[in-house]
Amino acid sequence: MTTTLAEQAVTDFVREWSTAEERGEHRALDDLLAKDFVGVGPRGFMRSREEWLARYSTGTVRNTSFEVSDLRIRSYGETAVVVAAQTQQSVNGDADASGAFRFTLIVVRQDGRLRLAGLHLSPNAVPAGG
Repeated sequence: MTTTLAEQAVTDFVREWSTAEERGEHRALDDLLAKDFVGVGPRGFMRSREEWLARYSTGTVRNTSFEVSDLRIRSYGETAVVVAAQTQQSVNGDADASGAFRFTLIVVRQDGRLRLAGLHLSPNAVPAGG
């Protein structure tokens, strides 16, 4: 029997993930990311799970804020697709990495719990005429 991921469970998962990102908690993220996680950054670069975690375990990325809003969740059985807005104040190495973004998260049920299988991030452009 296939069940559909509940919107509240996905919302809670996204909140847990964003808190771990804000705090740079690589151990918490290690538990939240699927084993085959792939993240696509705002300039099109791809990071494996290990590369994503290393950003925090090495101290390369440091966030002072990481806010997620405007969640739009669509569930497809054991998978949910989340599109949301995100703002952050952060540095990547010596470079300012602050900004406003849109992201798509792919959340799956794996090994009996929710995990983040993929993330695609893009700059949040101002709509034409707006």
